[in-house]
Amino acid sequence: MNYSKPYIILTLMVWLPWGLICIFNTDIILQIIGVTGTHPTGNTDVRVMYGGVQFAVGLMAALALYDKRYFEKLLWTLAFLGSCMAISRFYGLVVDDSGTVYTWGVLGYEAFAGGSAIAWLILLPRLNAQEEVPGPLASETDY
Repeated sequence: MNYSKPYIILTLMVWLPWGLICIFNTDIILQIIGVTGTHPTGNTDVRVMYGGVQFAVGLMAALALYDKRYFEKLLWTLAFLGSCMAISRFYGLVVDDSGTVYTWGVLGYEAFAGGSAIAWLILLPRLNAQEEVPGPLASETDY
């Protein structure tokens, strides 16, 4: 069984659609979390920072799903983005008193994305080593 595939598919399903929605419909960001641009340049920036970045991570997940050589690069991306986003969101939650269901839910996912990617990066060398050992317990699709 390939353990990375469900993880990659989850990443793809979270980041790619939300990124596309945020690129093409900035009103949804206003409706869900209250963020909008007050100038056309602001709206473009909202599209880029909410949509473009998340769309890019979703595309990285799609590439890793297609070719497992890109899985580690996806993990590094998630480790940095997820962790930094979770830390920043937690700080905002404390100083802005923004404890909504949305904030807590997204904080949970960002912490999961960052933490699980770090765990994968720690375990990946062991899984790769098992893959190199011939025998009934190792195969190309173990991770």
